[in-house]
Amino acid sequence: MLSLEEREERRHQLGASEIHKILNFDTQECQQLWELKVGIRNYEELDNDAIDAGNILEEPCLDYFEKENNVELVRNERIEHKTIPGLVASYDARISDTQIPVENKVINEESFKKWIAKRSFNALYMDLKLNISNAYYCQCQIQMQISGVDKAILNVNTLTDEEQENPINVVITDIHNKQIEILRDDPLIKELESRAKYMLHCMKYKRRPSEKEYFEKYVLEV
Repeated sequence: MLSLEEREERRHQLGASEIHKILNFDTQECQQLWELKVGIRNYEELDNDAIDAGNILEEPCLDYFEKENNVELVRNERIEHKTIPGLVASYDARISDTQIPVENKVINEESFKKWIAKRSFNALYMDLKLNISNAYYCQCQIQMQISGVDKAILNVNTLTDEEQENPINVVITDIHNKQIEILRDDPLIKELESRAKYMLHCMKYKRRPSEKEYFEKYVLEV
C-alpha cells in the first residue's frame, strides 16, 4: 500500500506499469488515468485475493528465483528514464550483474492457461507459445529500456483457487514458478516513449490527451 507522499509523487509521474494505458489516448482507461494524474479523479486502493496473494508471496517468489538461478537480486528500486523526466519504472528486482529486470507476478493458474497461444504470440516458455497480457509486455519493455538491456524475465507464479485464497500457506516450487523470457521490442519502445512524452506534457499542463492531437503534434511533425 502506498503512503500519501508516494501517491502524490506518482501523481506527477508515468509508471511502467501504467504505460499500456496510453496506447490509445481516446480510451476510457487512458482518460481516467489522466484524470487521476491531474487530480480530477481520486486514487482508489485495489484490494482482492489476487493482489493480496501477490503482496504476500513476492519475497518468497523472488527468493525462489534467486536460488534456482544462483544469482543475486537487487530488489524494490524505482528508476527514472534518463531522457524522459517523469517516466519511471518500479522494479520488483533486477539481476545484479546483468541488470536484467525480473518482474514478479502471482496469478491464478487458469489465467496462465489463457495465455497459451495458437497463432500470434509475444513470449515463449519452454515449448509453449504465449500471448501475455499487454500490460505486462509493455511494462517489461520500459524496464528494459531504462536498464539498457535486451531482455527481461517475467517471473510468473501460478496458484490454484485454494492457494490464492490462503497464500500465507503456499510454499513456492517448480510447480508454481514459470520464468518467461521477454525480448526487447524496439519499435514498440519507440512508440511508448513518444506517447509517454505527450502524456507527461498533458499531465503537466492539465490538457486532456487525444489521439488526434498526438498524431498531429508528435507523429506527423516528426
